[in-house]
Amino acid sequence: MLNTRRLFQLISPTLKSTTTITRTRVAPASFHPRTGKHYLSTTSAWRSIAHDKKCWQCQSTNKPSALFCENTVCKVIQPIPAQLNFFHLLQAGKGDNKDQPTFDIDLKAMRRQFLMLQQKAHPDSFSQAPKRELDYAQLQSSVINKAYHTLKDPLSRAQYLLKEQGIQVNEGDSLSDPELLMEVMEFREELEEAQSEADIKPLKARNDEKYAETVHKLQLAFEENDYESAKDLAIELQYLNSIKTAILEWHQ
Repeated sequence: MLNTRRLFQLISPTLKSTTTITRTRVAPASFHPRTGKHYLSTTSAWRSIAHDKKCWQCQSTNKPSALFCENTVCKVIQPIPAQLNFFHLLQAGKGDNKDQPTFDIDLKAMRRQFLMLQQKAHPDSFSQAPKRELDYAQLQSSVINKAYHTLKDPLSRAQYLLKEQGIQVNEGDSLSDPELLMEVMEFREELEEAQSEADIKPLKARNDEKYAETVHKLQLAFEENDYESAKDLAIELQYLNSIKTAILEWHQ
């Protein structure tokens, strides 16, 4: 059965009339002539890595994004770059812009890159290595894992993209659309009254459909660099995600 107190914590909509966006930095957008899509530029505002770095062991010059020394004789693991773009790390973009921040990502290609990086940096492979290398491996593995799970999920991916634009989406942010607010409240009431799997099944189907629709709208908003709409949609997705969590908890 559903814990109604927990549900209230998960879904606690309050109405506000407008959404205020505070920007601390804005990344320019670039237009890809072949695909016709807008991509967010990998500039300093996007934590791009601009300067080469030296290997801590052999002092060879490496690309700033290198996780291992590029000197074929050395190849020692490197500290994770201080300024790291998750898209650059996981090559999650599509087409010729794999390192460019974009909501529309290639999930299969990103997973292949994730597994390859995790295999190379897995701490078990450094169990007999000096402590410094083991520490670097543990940190790399942690960051790679965080990057993958951040970009894999549509909500956290949207939050990451907006945060890099200086736009914060907080857990307590309220819906600005009164009709959507009423719809979410109705969902909550129906979940509270659900007594069987037969009651839950249509609610899950409706929420899944609304979730997929909102993800699609988010993709369009990011392609058009419409960050105000993207923030509103990310807040909406938070509520739909809370309903999804509440439905899962109902089965427990």
